[in-house]
Amino acid sequence: MKYKLILNIVEFKNIENDWQALYEKDKENTVFQSFEFNYFSWIYDLSKTKNTLAIVIAYDSDKIKAIFPCYIDINKRLRFINDIHADFCDAVSVVDVNFNEVINVLRSNFTIHYFQLVNIKKESCLFDYSIINSCSVISDVDYSVLNFNKGVFPDNCLDYKSKQKTEFRRILKINKDKDYKIIDYTKTLFPKFQIENLREKMISFGIRDKNFMPNSQLLLIEELYLSGKIVLSIVSERGIANAISFIINSPSEYLVWIDMYDDSKMINLCNYILTISYLSAEESVKINFGRGSYNYKIKNFLPVEKKLYSMYIFSSKSSELKFFFERRVIKLIKHVYNKIK
Repeated sequence: MKYKLILNIVEFKNIENDWQALYEKDKENTVFQSFEFNYFSWIYDLSKTKNTLAIVIAYDSDKIKAIFPCYIDINKRLRFINDIHADFCDAVSVVDVNFNEVINVLRSNFTIHYFQLVNIKKESCLFDYSIINSCSVISDVDYSVLNFNKGVFPDNCLDYKSKQKTEFRRILKINKDKDYKIIDYTKTLFPKFQIENLREKMISFGIRDKNFMPNSQLLLIEELYLSGKIVLSIVSERGIANAISFIINSPSEYLVWIDMYDDSKMINLCNYILTISYLSAEESVKINFGRGSYNYKIKNFLPVEKKLYSMYIFSSKSSELKFFFERRVIKLIKHVYNKIK
C-alpha cells in the first residue's frame, strides 16, 4: 500500500469523484464520511483558523483504497475533520489498511502532540490492527438506535407497552393544531429564514447558548440539504416553525442529527413521533437517535444504546500519563465548580 497526503484545498477538490465512488461502495458509511461533509466543513469553518489539512490517501495500483479525513488543530492534535459536529467519525475504506502505517506517514510529515480520534464505532477499520504506539481507547459517549416495523406507530414497535403508547397519543393531542411535513431539496428551497428564526428563539429562551449553530455550520447544513444528503422534518403553526429536525437519510437508516424547537409544550417529542410515524408507515425502518444519551429520547422511545469510542495515540508513555492526569484534574475542577455554583 502506498500513501499520499492531501495538504491544500485544490488537491482536496480534485479527489471529489474518487472519494464519492469509494464512499458509495459501503452502505454503512455515514454522511460524516462523505466528501460534501468534509469538504464544506473545511471551506466554511476549519480553514478560517490556524488548522492544517492532513488527509491521508491509501492507494494500490493507482486506485484509491482508503481515505483518512484528518486535520491538525492549533494545539497540534490530529483529529477527524469536524469531529465536533459529526456524530460518527471514521475512515472511508474498501480494504484493510494498517493504521500504524498511516500514523507513521503523518508523524514523518507533521509535528503532532497526539492523535485525538473520537466518535468511533466498534466496527471501525481503525481497530483492525493493534496500535504499536502508546494508545488508549476509551468509551465516554453512547448513541442509540431502534427498529420499527412497517405499520402504524406506535403499534409497530413491540417494545412499547400501553404506558408509552398512551404518552405518545397525549403528546400528539397537545399539539393537534400543528402542521407537519418533511421537505427535501427536490421540492422545497432551503428554509434558511425559518432556521435562523428558530435558532434565535432557542438562544433567547436559554435552550441553547449563544454559540449554537454558528453561520459556518448553517452553511454546511445548506450544502448537505442541496446535495440530497439530509431532509428536514418541520412542525409548524400558521406557517411559523415550532420544531425542525435535520435527518440524514442513508441506505441503512435514518439518523436524527440536530433538533431545533421553541418553548411549545413537548414540541420536540411531537416532531419525533410524527417523523417516525411518517417514515415507518410504508416500510420498516431503523431510526438512529444520534450521539449522546439524552434522557428524553431514552425514556420515551426506549432505543438500544451502543458505545462510541475515542482513540488517543501518543508518542510516549510519559506524554500519555501526562494527558490523562491533566484530564482527570480538569474533570475534578469542573465537578467541584458545578457543585458550588
